[in-house]
Amino acid sequence: MERPPETSAASQPSPSEKSGTMMLPKPSAEERREVAEARARAQQDVSYSLKNLKRSKQRSVKFFINIALDYELKARLQRASQENDLKMTQVVKAALDFYLTENGY
Repeated sequence: MERPPETSAASQPSPSEKSGTMMLPKPSAEERREVAEARARAQQDVSYSLKNLKRSKQRSVKFFINIALDYELKARLQRASQENDLKMTQVVKAALDFYLTENGY
């Protein structure tokens, strides 16, 4: 019994080569370089925007104060904020600013 000649798997064309098209085209060195440069620019832009965001947060540092209010004053503050559709913080800031301006500070 004669055996057919054995061929190695490496010498046989793959199914994608038989059809004449490759599954994934191999980009040229210049295309790979362009893609790498574009990716690096995008990463650098993100890094710069994060740094700028952190810097802007540092510039607008907020300072907090605690105020002990009696029940009636807090109720008036809540009513004023609700009627004017503002937060209580905004009302307190406006009142404090008005007081300091009127007294020359």
